[in-house]
Formats: sequence, structure tokens, C-alpha cells
Amino acid sequence: MFLSSVFLPAYADSSTAFFYGRPAPINLLSHFKQVIVEPENMDNLVDLRDKGTKVFAYVSVGEVNWSRSWYSEIPRNWFMASNKEWGSSIIDLTQQGWHDYLVDKYLSRLWEKGYRGFFLDGLESYQISVVEPGGRLIQEKALSNLIKRIHQRFPGVDLILNRGFAILPEVGGYAVALAAESLFQGWDPPSQQYTKVLEPDRYWLLERLKQAKDQYGLQVIVIDYVDPKQKQLARTTAKQISDLGFTPWVANPGLDILGIGEVEVFPRRVLALYDGKDYPEGLQQTDVHKLLAMPLEYLGYSLDYMDVNVGLPGNLLTGQYAGIVTWFNNDGLLIPTIYRDWLLRQIDSGVKVAILGNLGFKADNAFLQHLGVKLSQSENLQGPLKIGQSDKIVGYEAQPNPTLQGVTAWQALESGIENHLGLADQSEAPLVAVFSGNWGGVALHPYVIEPGYQGRQRWIINPFEFLSKALDLTGIPVPDVTTENGRRLLLVQVDGDGAGNKAEIPGVPLAVKVIQDHFLQKYNLPSTVSIIEGETASGRSSDKLTPIETIARDIFKLNNVEIASHSYSHPSAWFQKNNIMAAGDDYHLAIDGYEFDLKREIAGSAEYINKTLAPENKHARVFLWTGDGLANKEALVLTRSLGLENMNGGGATIFDDERTMTRVPPLGYAINDQLQVYAPIASDHVYTNGWQGPFYGFNRVIETMRLTDSPLRLKPLHIHYHFYSGTKIASINALKAVYDWSIKQEHRAVWVSEYSQKVNEFQNMTLSRRMDGAWTIRGLNTLRTVRLPVSTGWPDLERSEGVVGVRDARQGRYVHLLPDHGQVLLYTTPDPPSSPYLLHSNGEIEKWQQTAEGINLQIHAHTPLEIVMAPPERKCYVNWSGGRLDGQHQSKGWKFIFPVANPGNATVVCY
Repeated sequence: MFLSSVFLPAYADSSTAFFYGRPAPINLLSHFKQVIVEPENMDNLVDLRDKGTKVFAYVSVGEVNWSRSWYSEIPRNWFMASNKEWGSSIIDLTQQGWHDYLVDKYLSRLWEKGYRGFFLDGLESYQISVVEPGGRLIQEKALSNLIKRIHQRFPGVDLILNRGFAILPEVGGYAVALAAESLFQGWDPPSQQYTKVLEPDRYWLLERLKQAKDQYGLQVIVIDYVDPKQKQLARTTAKQISDLGFTPWVANPGLDILGIGEVEVFPRRVLALYDGKDYPEGLQQTDVHKLLAMPLEYLGYSLDYMDVNVGLPGNLLTGQYAGIVTWFNNDGLLIPTIYRDWLLRQIDSGVKVAILGNLGFKADNAFLQHLGVKLSQSENLQGPLKIGQSDKIVGYEAQPNPTLQGVTAWQALESGIENHLGLADQSEAPLVAVFSGNWGGVALHPYVIEPGYQGRQRWIINPFEFLSKALDLTGIPVPDVTTENGRRLLLVQVDGDGAGNKAEIPGVPLAVKVIQDHFLQKYNLPSTVSIIEGETASGRSSDKLTPIETIARDIFKLNNVEIASHSYSHPSAWFQKNNIMAAGDDYHLAIDGYEFDLKREIAGSAEYINKTLAPENKHARVFLWTGDGLANKEALVLTRSLGLENMNGGGATIFDDERTMTRVPPLGYAINDQLQVYAPIASDHVYTNGWQGPFYGFNRVIETMRLTDSPLRLKPLHIHYHFYSGTKIASINALKAVYDWSIKQEHRAVWVSEYSQKVNEFQNMTLSRRMDGAWTIRGLNTLRTVRLPVSTGWPDLERSEGVVGVRDARQGRYVHLLPDHGQVLLYTTPDPPSSPYLLHSNGEIEKWQQTAEGINLQIHAHTPLEIVMAPPERKCYVNWSGGRLDGQHQSKGWKFIFPVANPGNATVVCY
């Protein structure tokens, strides 16, 4: 009763984090109002400060750790004792030389670097060696003078004191906050164990914290220590601290992981490990990328890829990554011992791990006990094997085929794991093949993927269920790039190949003219259209435009067309690969005297388009990769430096007769901070077998678009074709059928550049949850949709900020966002909204403001604007352009169709 009634709840804007590790996760730390860092490990202070976070430098006033780079600069006579538990020497605070060194050298350097706040630690270190009251008073007087000098030397500095209760009467007015450790949960250095704080110690500390808050008006920060594997205990502890009116931070004693405070960051990144020696052509060919990335992205997570042979992160990943996934083909890693120890260190720090295929090294029981299993006691398995047990995770697209070949013989310990697929041999020795525990999960080869004819594959495990179980992927608001304002996105993309081919129709027009007349102008959908400079300008002998150039100019003048480049010479690959020669006519178009040059392909082709073909005030905005569609870092950096979005490669090819998620690729791949965006759906080239026929084959893209929408919406609608589809009667008719089917689907049409921007934001947006239950979503601008798990409820439109509506569909609950300065605050509630809200629209919202007259809005689309308002129980109309626009009443709302794409200001009135 005493503990729960002392104070009011902590301030909502007081969130504080401590992070002493390297590197500092800037985007995640920016969710906190203030962060205390170890300056010697901080390389990007300006980046964090520019995001609006107050940054404090850790400074030990009363002792110096032996590992400090400047420890040798301190004269030995300044020390009066050692603190062996923490590996440091205790300072005699009466030494004036120490005051001068600390203020004039160390703190001055930090001030010059941009720090405007210091966290002063070691304020009670002197008490270890000075016991006599008179001696302590002398030390306290010297300490108070030092703090006053710091405050005077650095005008406007903010100081946080770590304890120092004895000197509060002297210096309490110079500080903005006071911190203390171990109110409920602590750490015992001698035993290296986490401990629960004894009640007498807790009450003693509580009284002093209350005094610091009440008498000196200080923010009180409490740092408790909890085993990172006990996340729920950490959350409970943070809540206990907050309920007392203090600012909590719960982490490990090294403070080098991202813990839990008033804000809990939900990391969206997953570290994906692969063995590079098995994939000489790069990560694009790895199973962890081709097969596992898409399910993780659907669940809301983005991947950082790492070749284990290149190096492993030296820091703990707790709180920065949602987990680690590995997919190795064998147990022959080049660095098995180093990798084994690193993996154990991460598991012991609470990082979840999902292991698919092989472990990567030969495990012994000392390692396996961490997974809750052991080596089989049978020296030789007695075949044949049979299925002992299985659950919903197993048998997703194919059933497991028990086999002795390649089986890893592990048995479960008595408890601690959940067995999803168990096997048994004739001796009835129980083996585990797919299982999970509180550390993560394992799906062993050959029970992950079923290989088939000509490289075909099917999932044995359900990757969505397995990853959710293994990594404990909680029900977060999932950023979604398939949908906006409740409607599935629609992209139209024309790659430049075959523009000069002659069509086999009356008049024998050029293919580029057929596409212009029959599709780009007729359907008036936003379309991203590209040309290949080497083909378009081929044969020019003077300043006179070629026939293709003349038509391309007319196409690029169309308001619904976005300009793109498809390179200069159409390279078949963008970096050296074993199966593609890097020179010769087979590598690119035959252009006299030309050898592949990256800048000429990208920058040169874009410059040619902008100077020769693009109309005034319009320029190329996208680069569409050619050939295999896979770019390297150098190519990606160049496109980004030119302000070009990029796309191609990837492309889903799922069909009714090959209904497997292995044929649905991820959004793209990142190389460091450069992102290649994949085409959502494969092009006509794939559906016509490399343009060998049948030429009506592009009809089947309708199957792909349907199967990537149900039962899960995995990709937007995407009409992706080449100019040569305008050459055959069969291909023209197929393309018309695809257009006609697509426009009948409820959609929001966008350009490729708009989609590419959304994918980039998907990779980098961050997510946290406040203690009052609100989700903070940061890093958004063009990405305007999150998908809520139904179990989390509905968006609370009254309390949320930047949320304008919601639509419940069979694929999920889609929430419509309008970010304010890149941020959204999302509250949820068990009940659906009762006040007017946007149900769905084909437009992009620029403004949404609730006023006394109604909802004042600005929305524009590429085609005539449509909006549907809910709930249907309300009657609604729109005041627009000096008149009234009445809507059509539907079962779920009121539909308004504007005669223009951009109506400007309008007000929705519901009564």
C-alpha cells in the first residue's frame, strides 16, 4: 500500500534510456526524450541530437575505470583506493588537479563535441574508503565545489546526478534529475547474479528518492537490472517504477543493450546470417533471402544480411534486433568455434534465434542443452523413420517425408521445448526435427523445404507460424506497402525493350506506338515508362530525332506517365557473375566501340532522357534494372546520388498449379544503407517463356495477382510488361485482358517511384510503445498504412494522432495514416469507431482536420477521386467548390465520386 500510493505517475515526456554500447542505434534511441551514452563509444552524437533527443555524456566523477584510454594520464597520488568489483580506482576529491583535469580537459572536449548534458556518476565512491564522518564531510565539500564549478564553466549545461544524496542540499539546485540504481531488481557483482532488492534496502532508497523529488523538484530516474531473457519481469519492474512517479530504465548491468523504460522499443530488424562460401554470386541467391525474407516482411520485419565469414557483430543485439535467423546448408562453417561462442552469447543475452537447415557446426551436448535438446543416445539410427508427432506448423504446402539421409539426430531433454515435428526409428528412439523454446526455434534439414522437379520447391513448415513462434514476434502494427487508404495499390510499369519492333497488325506500327495508343492513353492509369537509350537513339545521324524518340517524347508528355530509364545498353547483369560473361555482345546491346561503363548506363542514360526526350519541368525519376535485375552497391549508390528511385528483379510467379509461397519474393535487398527494390510481380517476359511463346501467356499474371491477395495480401497489383508486348495480336489481347481485369479491382493507382519510396520507408521505420499503451511509429512519410492484428482491437481515432481511418478486410485490419513530421501516435480500443472516418479511397491524403463544420480535407489521386466515409449509420455529404456533393449510400459507408482527380479543399459533413 505504501509503495503504490506515494507519487503520481511519471511525466509522459520524461522517457529516458541509458546506452553505453557501440554502435549506438540512433533511430531506436530517438524514441526517448533523453539518452545517456558513453561518449567514448558514441560516433554519431549529432544524428541523435538532430532527431530531438537530449543526449547526456556519462562522466565518472569519483572513480576512473582502468580501461579508460586516458587512465595513464592521472597521477597515482590522486587515487586513494581501488574498486575491484568494477575495475576502477577511487579519486581523492580534494585533489585540485583532478578538478582541473576533469573540467578543463575532459569535459571541455565533450562540450566541444556538442554535449550539453552530463550524467555524473561515482558521486558516492569516496564512501568505500572514507568511513570517518569528518573525512566524508571534507570529500562532500570538495565534490559540491566541483559540481558548482562544472555548472559555472558550462553555461546552460544539464546535469543528472547518480545518487549523491549527501550533497543534495548543496547542489540539488544545479541538477535537472537524480538517478539511483536497484529499487526493485539489482545486480550482485561478486556473484555475478541478478537479485531481488530486500525490502529494508528498498524502503531506505525510496525515502531518499521521495525527498529528491519533493524537496528539490528533480526528475527521479531509477535504473533496475533484470536478466534480458526475462522480458516480462523487465516490463513489470518498469511499470512498478513508473507507478511511483519515477522514470524507469530496466536493462543489464553493462547498460549496453536496449532496455525498457517509459517507452519500450519494438525492434523491427532481424539479423539474417548466411554462409557466403556457398553463394559466390551473393546474398541474392541465398535461401535466407529468397525464401525467408518475404514471410518476415509480411510479419512486419526487415532484414540485415551478414555473411558469417566476413564478421559478426561484437555487441549484444538485445533490444536492437527482433531476433537472428540462420539458414546453412551444412555444418562446415569456416569459423565454427567463434560462431558457436558468439551465438551462445546472443542467446544468453535474450536474443531469440530461428535456425533453419543446419546448425553450421557439429554441436555437442554442452551447446545443445541451451536449446533444450541433446545428441541421440543411439549410435546408429534404425530405419525407416516414421512421424512421431506434428502440429499446425508442419505440413504447410508439403508433408514431411521421413528419411535417414541427412537427418540430425537430436533428442529432447525432459522439458523446456515444444516439439512441432517428432520422428522415431524402429527402436522408437524419439528425435526432434522442428521444435521451439524460450530461446527461439529450430527447423532441421530436410524438414524445411521439399525440393522438386527443375528446382521447384514447397514449404514443409509454415514459415509465418514458425517464425512467429521461434522469434516471439508480438502483435505489432505492421507497416504495409501493398495497401493505402484501404485499397490495394496498382502499379503499371513498362520496360523499354522492343520499342522499335514492328507490330504484326495492320499498318505495321512500331510497338512503342501501339502501347501509347492502346494502353497508356486509353487507360489513363499512372504508368512508369522507360526507354533504352541505345535502342531508342539507334541510327541517329544528325540532330533529327529517330521515329522512336519522337513517339517517346509524346509519351513522356502524358500527365499520367512517369519517366524512367532502362539503361544505355541493356546489360544482362550489373556485376560479375559466374554464369554471365562480363564482356561481348551477349552482355549488352551491340553498340560499336562501347564497353560497359556504369556511369554511362545510369547517369548517362538519365541525362540523355532529360535533355532530349523529357518535356520542360519533367525529368526521369526511376531507374529500372535490366537483365537479371540485380544491382550491386556501386550501382545503387549511383542511382541514389542522382535522385532516382530504382526497381526490378524479384517478381512473384505463383500460379494456380504452382501455389507455393516459395515463388513470392521479398520486397528487395539492402547492401549496407542502399536498397534495391524488387518488382512485385514478374513481367510478361517470364509469362511468355522469355518471349518464346505462348504470346498470350501474360494472361496468367491475373492468377499471380489473385494469389498474392488471398488468403494473404503479399503484393500490390502490378502490370509489368515490355514494349514488345505491342507486337503480337495475342500479346496485345492478353495485355488488354490484364488491364481490364486490373481496373475492375478496387485499387489505388501509384507510380513506381511512389511504391519504391514506401519500400524504403518500410525498411527504416521504427516502432515503440508507451506505458499508456500508445504505439509511436516514426520514419513515415509516403508509407501510409499499418495492418493491425485483430486481437489488438481497433484504432482509437479520438486519442490517436495521425490516424484518419480503418478498413476491415479478409486479409487484415488496415489503418490509414497521415504522419505528422514523420510520426504517428496510435492508440487502440476494443470497439470500432463511432465517429466519422475514412473507410477507403483511391487518393493520397494531404490534409485531414476535424472542425466544427465537419472534416476538412485535401485528397488527390491520379484518376478521378473517390472516397468512402464510415460508419454507414451516419448520413454524410461533401461541401465542395461552392456546392454540395451527395454520396451513394452503401452497406459500409457513403461513397463520393469527384469529377476531378484533385478537387482541392472539401469538407465532409456527417450527421
